[in-house]
Amino acid sequence: MFRKFVSSLAALVLLAGCSGGGSSASPTSTGEKIVKNLNLTEKMDVMDESQINGLFFFEDGTVKSSSLYLANDQTADVVGVFEAENMDSVKQCVRTYLETTKLQNQNYNPEEVFKIDNAVIDDNGKTLILVVCDDLESAKKEVKSALGK
Repeated sequence: MFRKFVSSLAALVLLAGCSGGGSSASPTSTGEKIVKNLNLTEKMDVMDESQINGLFFFEDGTVKSSSLYLANDQTADVVGVFEAENMDSVKQCVRTYLETTKLQNQNYNPEEVFKIDNAVIDDNGKTLILVVCDDLESAKKEVKSALGK
């Protein structure tokens, strides 16, 4: 009887640990994984915190940590992972970034506008992921997987 109780308790503890409601991976490892799985490694450069803040204009205390990859060619491809303190503010900053990027690409790279308009943006309440790339369906699957959905 005691063995059953202990084994049941151990199983409950293990299951509870696995049901965290999303990924607990860092934005850096999540971003790396998405870039790799979408076969974007050769064309993406990682940005540092000051570059991220310069592109998204996050207010202090809005983002806990983040990771951003930008295309090093003339495409609008981007992979961003943002661990949010204030999700509404992060979403607004991401929308503003996409609007600005769209305006910049309309004249010089009009073929990129479709990707920007159909950017994959999803969150799990704690982490927001942004992906702009050619393969939208694969991007959607990667983002859902990364967010634990």
